[in-house]
Amino acid sequence: MGDHVARNLDASAPIALEGLAEAIARWEPCSLDELQSASDRIQREVRAWAEDPANAERPISDSPVYLDRMAVEVLIERRYFTE
Repeated sequence: MGDHVARNLDASAPIALEGLAEAIARWEPCSLDELQSASDRIQREVRAWAEDPANAERPISDSPVYLDRMAVEVLIERRYFTE
């Protein structure tokens, strides 16, 4: 992929959420189909995490796949406009 979203974000604007640029960089090599499959899997993982009573009072940002969820969704949206 020639877009390099993570690198362009780092160069043009600070990202307030620590680790997001790195998460985007990890997912950037994936195709749109791979990103969509990953999104489905991550959504299931987030849902399972949120349904666990141990996480009832915790913010969704505490989920272990929170950054991956955001990164994948950013890249999917970006790919819809560029591919």
